[in-house]
Amino acid sequence: MSASAPESSSVRIALIGAGGFGTYTTELIDRQPEIALVGVADTDGDKARRLGRDRGMPYWTDHRALLDECDCDAVAIVTTHSTHRDIAVDAAAAGRHIFCEKTMAITVADCHDMVEAADTHGAKLMVGHKRRFRPASAALRRALATDGLGRPLAVNVRGFFGRRITGFWRERALCGGLLYWAGVHDVDTLRYLFGEVASVYAVLSPKLRPEVSDQEDAISVALAFKSGMLGSLQVSTFYPMATYQTAFGFDIVCERGGVSYNPHDLTITTQHEDQPPEVVRLEHNSPDGAYDMEWSSFAAWVLRDEDPVLTGEDGLRCVEILQAAYLSAATGSRVDLPLDRNERRPFDG
Repeated sequence: MSASAPESSSVRIALIGAGGFGTYTTELIDRQPEIALVGVADTDGDKARRLGRDRGMPYWTDHRALLDECDCDAVAIVTTHSTHRDIAVDAAAAGRHIFCEKTMAITVADCHDMVEAADTHGAKLMVGHKRRFRPASAALRRALATDGLGRPLAVNVRGFFGRRITGFWRERALCGGLLYWAGVHDVDTLRYLFGEVASVYAVLSPKLRPEVSDQEDAISVALAFKSGMLGSLQVSTFYPMATYQTAFGFDIVCERGGVSYNPHDLTITTQHEDQPPEVVRLEHNSPDGAYDMEWSSFAAWVLRDEDPVLTGEDGLRCVEILQAAYLSAATGSRVDLPLDRNERRPFDG
């Protein structure tokens, strides 16, 4: 079955995943005048029943049953990363368009399966990397375009914060690893700001806190971009001096100056050589506008075939960098991109 544009003025969408973020997603959809929520599925019957009854819509405990019985144009996938591939492939084969929350999948092999299934069946596939549209990312992009700074040479992202990992994020088999939770947004933002990555080298810290999760406690990643610039990203959740909201600051070195983002006080600082710094303080870095942008774009893509702000290709390239980091850590070697289409290491074999 091939997907097509709805005949109505709104996209009828069914939610697959009724956990905490799935429930939050219903609130995001409520803000969209061109999207109507028409059903929900979750393998946890209590969660599916509760959300279905709360919203007055039908519910299922299996996504395949939803695809068979729900009168929907598209699905929103808000489940564990390890399940995204099968749900998306099934949805495309059933003629449904797909909005998949990040992280797209754990391996590029699964991502390619999703993209190819969507292409084969004419389904539109968007991956929800909204961080690139938040005020801080937009301000960084504007600052980098400042006359006189020249080309960027290097970037460092500081991803240390304090938060106990809970839920499926504690299990590497379900989520992929620490970088797939805390770091995925920033890997996508780095692509958005600086283009494609050519190679990745990463190391993992010793495992000192096995009671928290079966993932690494810290990871450090070095990136070489195709442009020639360098990047680094460090992530750990055992740093009490910052919260998730005040972590992930950026320091960017340019030919003739630099740019920094300090999430503690929401400031963007730009400084040219031998000149005083120029500081801009953001009013907020709320995700609301970013969520609205990606969801409204998805609706416009499905209804009117308008160019989307994100695609499955964006999701795939982000996963490629994440997977390459873990492959590098496992082999002790630099990993060149792109990865082979069927690459599953180090997660499978």
